[in-house]
Amino acid sequence: MNKIKIMINSTVSNLKGERDAVINAFKNIEFVELLGVHPANTSSLTGNARSLTVSMANSCDLYLLILGEKFGLELLSGKSATEVEFDAAFYNDPTKILVFKKEFDLSVSIDQRQQKFVDRVCNYYGGYWRSNFKYIHELKDLVINSFTVWLKERAGIGNDLDYLDHFIRISKQMKPEPNAIVYYKLAKDFVELEYIFFGASHIIQFDRQQIYRDFWGSLSELQDQFEKWL
Repeated sequence: MNKIKIMINSTVSNLKGERDAVINAFKNIEFVELLGVHPANTSSLTGNARSLTVSMANSCDLYLLILGEKFGLELLSGKSATEVEFDAAFYNDPTKILVFKKEFDLSVSIDQRQQKFVDRVCNYYGGYWRSNFKYIHELKDLVINSFTVWLKERAGIGNDLDYLDHFIRISKQMKPEPNAIVYYKLAKDFVELEYIFFGASHIIQFDRQQIYRDFWGSLSELQDQFEKWL
């Protein structure tokens, strides 16, 4: 059986209970295989931790990011190991990421490097909708509910899609007016979208690199353009 590969990603030392809760949420689902470091790993692997975890983030079907107040291991780039793995998942498929953010204890100051990462991930325009939780049992319920919604959506669209496919798919669903007709064109360096509604044609282009680097921000820009057209 081809299993759905799910990667759990977070700092480890301060979120062991949360990681255990996610594992318990999936333990009786036979078609799911969990990836990631302790406690999801079940064997030793050939390779260094960085290359292996980045590879997991890139190849997994679903990536679960749990955000806490700690920054974790800092790499030479200045990013944390968690952020590097997040980037790998994002550039592979921006629509395979689910974000869960722990409510921070106000008596404990959050690492400002981590706050910067949290702000990036949860940015209103270019980031992700995140589910907030305070207690571990809340996280378990949120993960199962989110997985069910994601699974139903994926069942309808399949998995053999890249980031441009997803961008076009969502752009066609967003429609500025319910009866708008949508056309698209893929060129070497850009994607062109045409929306025809109320007897007028409206065209917008997005640079491929822009979509790749700022997937959700590009879709937010498209929404802003809808308001101008209307």
